[in-house]
Amino acid sequence: MKKIIPFAICAQQIIFILCLLLPFGCKKDHDEPPIVTPIDDHSLPSAAILRVNVIEKTADHLKFRMDIAVFRDSKNVEDQLKADNFVIDSVDFYGYTANFKNNLTKLVNGGNPVDYSALMLMDQSGSIYDSDPNDYRLEAANIFCSNLGMNNNVALWSFSGYNYQQLVGFTTDTAKVMEKIEQLRNQEGGSTPLYSTQFDGVDFVKTNGAKTNKAVLTFTDGENTEWGKTNEEVVEQAKVKGVLLYNIGLGEVSSTLLLDQAVATGGAFMYAKDARQLISIFGNLGKLLTNTAIYYQTEWTISGKDNGTLFQGNGEVKHELKITFPFGGEITVPFNFKYQ
Repeated sequence: MKKIIPFAICAQQIIFILCLLLPFGCKKDHDEPPIVTPIDDHSLPSAAILRVNVIEKTADHLKFRMDIAVFRDSKNVEDQLKADNFVIDSVDFYGYTANFKNNLTKLVNGGNPVDYSALMLMDQSGSIYDSDPNDYRLEAANIFCSNLGMNNNVALWSFSGYNYQQLVGFTTDTAKVMEKIEQLRNQEGGSTPLYSTQFDGVDFVKTNGAKTNKAVLTFTDGENTEWGKTNEEVVEQAKVKGVLLYNIGLGEVSSTLLLDQAVATGGAFMYAKDARQLISIFGNLGKLLTNTAIYYQTEWTISGKDNGTLFQGNGEVKHELKITFPFGGEITVPFNFKYQ
């Protein structure tokens, strides 16, 4: 009597054999996700440092944490990076070679959304002619306004020469703000009253900002050149008033100072080596301000060959992080922190 094999069993065997014979097998669960390329919006990728701090110190090594949000384009936060996409090269450190080891790279979801009142401070000093000849900062500021959302509000000041101009008070009327942004075109000139503008801006936001997250967004391509206030006074004012400093630096800017301000007040620091990066920065600022941006938590160890006292006492680390992308290209993000 002929034995009949159930069809279901035969089908399973056939599928198993086909999986073995096919060039790539049946490995759907293990396939790499497709590479998502940036949208065509004139921008370049960028990043924001949210936090950087020492978590362990001995005489011969340091461990530090750096939280960083990465922006693919004006609409999207990058979420496809792995540990090997983040690199910090070795550096000469007090006459010794210091090496950086990546101990942790973890993608972290944003928190519960909050509403914000944000004052934009736009640097209009004379150096802008060279650092942003195509006015990408204005295009970027318009994109930020377009993404404002109904529960948030924005104000606009510009600064150059010896003082600042209050262009628009807090409003949800983004068309009005964008009209004033357009009027900044071809109006660059003069010096950079950075600290006095930030100081008064903090007071303005505390007094007039009605939302939970009160922030000053400073765009600049230079350093303070006017008397009046100091960097220390700006930071203390922001901490006392509960106002966060979100600093965007372009080109040959003092990234150390801008990062120190941002970290000390709970804001963020963003650096654009190329003005086109401003578009992806401003395009995603709203996610930072509403506390919803996805970011990477990274942890690093610094060590070097010396007599075991490389990190004895107080000091400061200044270097840069390189970020490479699955779709090609890389960016550099300057960072710094003090240890004691």
